[in-house]
Amino acid sequence: MHIEKIEYGQEKTGSMSQVAFALIVILTLAAAGLTGMLILKLITAEPSAASTRPFIEDVGKLLAYLLFDLGAIIYLYVKWQLQDEYVTTLE
Repeated sequence: MHIEKIEYGQEKTGSMSQVAFALIVILTLAAAGLTGMLILKLITAEPSAASTRPFIEDVGKLLAYLLFDLGAIIYLYVKWQLQDEYVTTLE
């Protein structure tokens, strides 16, 4: 396969891209806070408490929130920020 040409679509502008950028910044700060809470919880936990079911559930919830947050950041970036590319290939 040989790539003939890569064309770039319009640059993303307008109110939706600005809203998406603001949401990305807010979600990034939220992801940093969740990561800090997770690390703090793991470092400060007593070994006897760290092996209990509630502790594991709390850590699992924090990881799920963090994963959802990172997924939302990637979605907003790809959908509303990243410039479209169109690739023409020859075979």
